[in-house]
Amino acid sequence: MATLVVPTPAHAGLYGPDIACPTDPGIVWKARTASRNRLVWEGVNYTVNSASPAFAVSDGRIVDNTLTSPIEATFTSSVSNTYTVTVTLGTSAQLTEKLQSTVSVQIVQSRTTQIGINATVTVPPQSRVVGRYGVEVFNVAYTGQLVWQSYDAQRPGGFGGQCWERSNVAASTVAPTVLEGWRFSTS
Repeated sequence: MATLVVPTPAHAGLYGPDIACPTDPGIVWKARTASRNRLVWEGVNYTVNSASPAFAVSDGRIVDNTLTSPIEATFTSSVSNTYTVTVTLGTSAQLTEKLQSTVSVQIVQSRTTQIGINATVTVPPQSRVVGRYGVEVFNVAYTGQLVWQSYDAQRPGGFGGQCWERSNVAASTVAPTVLEGWRFSTS
C-alpha cells in the first residue's frame, strides 16, 4: 500500500516553508523584490553549531641543543598568513558579529600574522625546542538560513508579518582572534 503525503500549510508557504520569524538583532535585513513584484525583507540568520579553539601555525622553527649546558635561542617569524572568517551565505561581517557575541569577544573578521616577531627561550642540554608562530583561532561549524519576511511587517525581525525559509546551508570556517604569538614545546 502506498502512502500519500500531503503538505501542510506549515510546509507549503508562498516562497518556501513557513517558519517562525527570527528575532536575532544581528540580522541585517534588506528590502528586495520577490516574484510578482512583491516586496519582502531578506536576511540571513546564523546558528553556531560548534566552535573549537585551535592554534593556526603560520611559521615554525626547531633548535637542537647537543651540548651539556643550556643555550639561549632566538626565534623570529618570517612567514605571514591571513586567516579570515568566510561564508557561503550572507556576509563575513555579520557572521563575525554573531561569533563575537556567542563564542568569544576576541574573534576578528580577518587577521594577518606578523613578520619579524622575536622570542628568546632557554634550550635545556641534550634537548630540542620547537617554536610555532601563529594565531589562536576557533574552528566553527555553523548554519546560515536565508529568510524572507513579508514586507507588510512594520519592521523585519519577528515584529509581525510572515516568514519563509529560502535556503539553509551548513558550512564551516576558521575564526581568527586577536591573540597571536609564539608557542614553544620540547620534544
